[in-house]
Amino acid sequence: ADHLTPDTTIDAASIAARALLGGPLRILFVGNVIPRKGLHLLVDALSRTDVAWELSVVGQLEVDTGYAQRVAAQARSCGVLPLIRFLGRLDDAALVEAYRSHHLLAVPSYEGFGIAYLEAQRFGLPVIALTTGAAREAIDTGRTGFLVAPGDAAAIARIVSRLDGDRMLLAGMGLAARLRYTVHPTWAQSMDGAVAWLERLARR
Repeated sequence: ADHLTPDTTIDAASIAARALLGGPLRILFVGNVIPRKGLHLLVDALSRTDVAWELSVVGQLEVDTGYAQRVAAQARSCGVLPLIRFLGRLDDAALVEAYRSHHLLAVPSYEGFGIAYLEAQRFGLPVIALTTGAAREAIDTGRTGFLVAPGDAAAIARIVSRLDGDRMLLAGMGLAARLRYTVHPTWAQSMDGAVAWLERLARR
């Protein structure tokens, strides 16, 4: 998660203020709009809630246009399409602003690594992800985010309602998420460790 400009960050006061100032819960989805990323599950979950929310979708729509159209039709049939903004792919500066201005990242997807989860925590966003894949390595469930079983839209809906109804919890999890990011090794540190391991293996 260190490909964004190193000095782009957010302080504790801003994380707390963002959570506590009220207004609709601003939810961010970052990923190409393809079935594996689970946007349809998120739309299903949000349509089940009775809280005020807004969803911003950052990611290419052209990778699977048929799926993107089906998600839009799903949202329209649920009556929530006006609450969703499809932003397409953003450059780094716009992506940073998206992370800064939202309350929560929700990407219920199977990921081999999940860089968006770490990027979101860098900006103090709690994360909703799946119990499968690499999300468990980045998210401390109940502290910096929540892991839900694949397909469990009801669980996502309960989490969204809980965070909207308890903005102090949202703020606290945002601060914990930011702290979690600071102790995560950078890509360079991770590669240094991998190289050292390979060198030890070669010497044997």
